[in-house]
Amino acid sequence: MAITTRQQEGFTMPELEYMAQCEDITIVPLHRMERLELMRALMLKRSNRCRIVAPEWLSYEHLHNLCKREDQPDSMFTKLPFHYLEIAQILLTNAEDDLIDSQGVRRLIQDLREVRQSKTREGLRMLNPLQLQMDNLSIAEINEIRPLFAHSFDMLRRLDELAGSSDVSRQQSQNMFADQSYSEFDDTFSSSYLNPE
Repeated sequence: MAITTRQQEGFTMPELEYMAQCEDITIVPLHRMERLELMRALMLKRSNRCRIVAPEWLSYEHLHNLCKREDQPDSMFTKLPFHYLEIAQILLTNAEDDLIDSQGVRRLIQDLREVRQSKTREGLRMLNPLQLQMDNLSIAEINEIRPLFAHSFDMLRRLDELAGSSDVSRQQSQNMFADQSYSEFDDTFSSSYLNPE
């Protein structure tokens, strides 16, 4: 199945935020109600009918520890929610007053994003034609590298196929003539040279 240019380019941030709005979120309602998706929670927040409880990973202390852990040499990507950037953006935009130290949280999210982008660039330098393993990337981070990765991976695959086909043909040539005596080799070469098809 061919990948369209639109799919290679990835999604826009508003599209990713729209997808993230289906994530569950905890709220403190001002009247009795069931668990809600983020989209419905935002509607209630805008009408002053609830207060949004920030996820644990969106606290200043937790983000500070994540940034330190991510910044260590040879550290793996920390597991975060798949839509962590979009959820953080939505909550910092629409429920900033419900977050403790929202400005500090905003700075740490930016720091975390920059550290993870740097690690992603390092990972792309180790790209090979078989795989690229970077566990625990979020959808936004995958979306950022998709255009570059798709093009680079395709080019590496083509180069590997070219190198492989030349190795195979060289090996076939060596195998074909390895067991023949010099006179048989001369006969084979002469007949194919003098009688081209």
